[in-house]
Amino acid sequence: MSRHDSHLTALMPKPAPLAMPLQDFSKPHLDPEVQKLGSMKPAFRTGLFRLGTFLPAIATSLVLFFIIMDWFRRDGFTGIEIAMMLMVTFTSFWISLSVASSTIGLFFARKDKPAAASTPDDAMDVALLIPVYNEDPDAVFARLQAMRGDLTTSKSHHRFGIFMLSDTRDDAIAFREAALIDQIQHQMGNKVPVFYRRRAHNVERKTGNIRDWIENWGGDWQAFLTLDADSLMSAGAIIRLADEMAAQPHAGLIQTVPRLVGANSIFSRVQQFANNVYGGALARGLDRWSGHEGNYWGHNAIIRTKAFAACAGLPILRGRGALAGTIKSHDFVEAALLRRAGWSVRLIPEITETYEETPQTIIDYVLRDRRWCQGNLQHLRLLFSAGFKGASRFHMLQGAMAYIASVVWFALLVVWALMGRGREDSVFRYFAETNPLFPQWPEIDTVSRTVVLGFMLGLLLIPKLFGIALTVLDDPSLKDMGGRRRFFANAFCEITLSFILAPILMVQHVSAVFRTAMGLDVGWSPQNRAGSVYGWGMLIRFHWLETLVGSLLIAGIVAGLVTLWLAPIAISLGSAVLISHWSSKPLASNSALSSIMETQERRAPPPIITSCYV
Repeated sequence: MSRHDSHLTALMPKPAPLAMPLQDFSKPHLDPEVQKLGSMKPAFRTGLFRLGTFLPAIATSLVLFFIIMDWFRRDGFTGIEIAMMLMVTFTSFWISLSVASSTIGLFFARKDKPAAASTPDDAMDVALLIPVYNEDPDAVFARLQAMRGDLTTSKSHHRFGIFMLSDTRDDAIAFREAALIDQIQHQMGNKVPVFYRRRAHNVERKTGNIRDWIENWGGDWQAFLTLDADSLMSAGAIIRLADEMAAQPHAGLIQTVPRLVGANSIFSRVQQFANNVYGGALARGLDRWSGHEGNYWGHNAIIRTKAFAACAGLPILRGRGALAGTIKSHDFVEAALLRRAGWSVRLIPEITETYEETPQTIIDYVLRDRRWCQGNLQHLRLLFSAGFKGASRFHMLQGAMAYIASVVWFALLVVWALMGRGREDSVFRYFAETNPLFPQWPEIDTVSRTVVLGFMLGLLLIPKLFGIALTVLDDPSLKDMGGRRRFFANAFCEITLSFILAPILMVQHVSAVFRTAMGLDVGWSPQNRAGSVYGWGMLIRFHWLETLVGSLLIAGIVAGLVTLWLAPIAISLGSAVLISHWSSKPLASNSALSSIMETQERRAPPPIITSCYV
C-alpha cells in the first residue's frame, strides 16, 4: 500500500471486523440468529395476490397460443409453426405478467401505516455506503453534502455515518476525492461523520468493495444503506428506512423504489417519465405478490449488517467465459441468499424522495445494459441453488428473461417478415411444396392480424395506462406535472417515442445476449452519467446492425415481399443513427423542447433535489 493509500485509510474509524463467509450454493443455509426470532407467519394474502397475478398471465398467453394454433391447424403443423406458437406464448406471458402486476398495484396497493419513530432503546447505527469507481468527484460530493446536511438538521434517534468507498484507479480523480473529503470533514460538526477509504486493489468490483467494508468496519454498524454514485435520498426517506428495519426484527433488507432525476435529453426524459409515472403501479403490484420474498436492486436500500455478513458472501463462479467469475448482478443473488437464510426481503414503494439518475444517451444506456445482461444471464447458473425460495428463483429468472425476450421478439419479427402478405406474396414464394425446408405459410386474413396485433399492443399499453391512472388518483390536480393537459400531452409523447425506440433497444438486447453467449466479457468501465455528443462515426459503428436490419425490411416492403404492418419497425431500425443522434443531444434550457416530458421532480423539486440539480 502506498503512502497515499495509507493516508486515505487513516480517514476511516477504528476497525470493527465482522466475518463474512462465502456461501455454498449446493447446500441450504439457515441463519441461527433469525431462527431465534421465531418463524414468520405465512402470508395468506400474498398467496392470493400471486394467484391473481400469475393465473391471468398464464390464461392470456394460452388464449393467444390457441388463436395462433387455429391459424395453422388446417394443414397440420410444421416445426417452424410450432416454434412460432411457442414464441407468441412466451412473449405474451411476460407482457401479461406486467399487466397483472399493474392491475394489482392499481386496485390493491398496500395501505400499511409507516413504522413508529424509533426510540433511544431501539435506535440503530446506520452507515451510508457510497461505492465509487472513477466517478465525477464534484457531482458525487454534491449529493453526499445534500444528504449529510439534511440528516444533520433532521430529528431522529438513529445515528448515521457516511462512508465513501473508492475503487477509483485514476490518481487525479482520487486526489480530488481526498481533497473534498478533507474539506467536508471540517463542516457541520460530527453529528453525521464522513469517512473515506480507497482500496489498493479493487478485486470483485462492488461486491468486493462492500465486503471489504463489512470485514473491516461492519461490526460497529447495525445496518447499512447502499447508495450508488448517482443515488440521492432525503433524510426523511433514510430515517423511514431505519425506522422500518428497527420495527421489523425479521427484516434483512428493505428496498425502496428510486425515481429518476437529472434527465436532460429526449432519450433520458423518456426513461424518466416512464419510470416515475408508470413505475408506481408496477412496484405496488410487485410488493403485493412478492411479500417477504422481495428483490434487491443494488442501491437505495437498507440492509441488516450481521444478516448480510452471515448469509450473503458471494463466491467466484468457476469456469470460463462471460458466465463465470465474479457475480456481476450481485443484488438479485444477495436477496435470494438472505431469504434462503430466513430473513425477510421487503419492498416499500410508499417511501418517497429516493432518487437515481439515468443515462442521457442511447449509447450509454446500451453499454450499461450489456453489463446488466451479462450479470442477469449469469443468474441462470444459480436458478437451482439449494434452499432458494420460489419467488427468489422467479426474480432471477425474470431478470434473465428481460433480455432473452428480446431474442424471441426478434425471431418473431424475422418470421413475420418471411411470411410476407400470404402464400403468394412472401419471401418463400419461389419454393415449391416439395421443398421440406420451407413452410407454405397459411392465409391469415387482415382481420385476424389486426385483432392479434391490437391485442398485443393493448397488453403493452395497459401498464402505462394504469400508471397514468394511479398518478391522477394520487394527485387529481396534477399541478406538479404542469396540469392535466400538459401531463396527458407528455404521456402521449412518451408512448409514441417509446414505440419508436423499442425496436432499436430490442436489436441491441439481442446483440448483448449473443455477446454473452459467445463469452465476451464487457469488463468494468465507469458509467458516463453526464452524457456525450457522439460523432457520426461512432453512431454508425454502434448502430450498424439496426440500420442493416431496417434497410432489409424496407427493401422487402418496397418489393412487396414483406407486410406493410412492419413499416413502423423498419423505419425505426433504418433510422437508428439519426434517432440516436437526435434523442441524445442535451436539451438547451431555452429550447422549445426543454419542458418536454417533465416530471414533478423537475417542475416542483423537493429541497434535496434543489440542492443538487437546480
